[in-house]
Amino acid sequence: MKKKIIIPIIFIIVIIILIICSVSTEVENNVENIVEIEPEEEITDDVVRQTKVNLYFLDNTSGILTKEERTIDSKELIDNPYKVVLDLLLAGPNTEGLISAIPEGTKVNSINYEKGIIEIDLSEEFLNSSGTNAIYSIVNTLTEFTEVIGVKFKINGEIREEMKDTFVKK
Repeated sequence: MKKKIIIPIIFIIVIIILIICSVSTEVENNVENIVEIEPEEEITDDVVRQTKVNLYFLDNTSGILTKEERTIDSKELIDNPYKVVLDLLLAGPNTEGLISAIPEGTKVNSINYEKGIIEIDLSEEFLNSSGTNAIYSIVNTLTEFTEVIGVKFKINGEIREEMKDTFVKK
């Protein structure tokens, strides 16, 4: 009777030992496969990181707003990315066949961002534009930033009746 009980107990112990050995071998193999990740190099002032921005200008022949892609140093966008991009837009296109929709001499008085809306205060020269291309040149450019959903305009600190709405990408 004792033999009948001892044989299954020995069998169970042998199985448990085999399972333990198998598991410890797997753990050892997995430890060998661990790869140490080294940190990326630290960004210093002399490292140039490029990013692309899209600016919208008029196609000279069709009169349609067209995207011009520019590559700039991403560090330029750290302090006030909206001002940097607007300054690039006001400077005009680099691509032949594109022209600025924004009247020459237009200046940015201030830019404020709050809850997805950018409020831009522009100089009076902006009023010399005809149609809505100048407005949408700015709106389409600024809404390329994922956090921007609309743009409000002021002229020399005043909200004008014709620009009282929040403009969204067209």
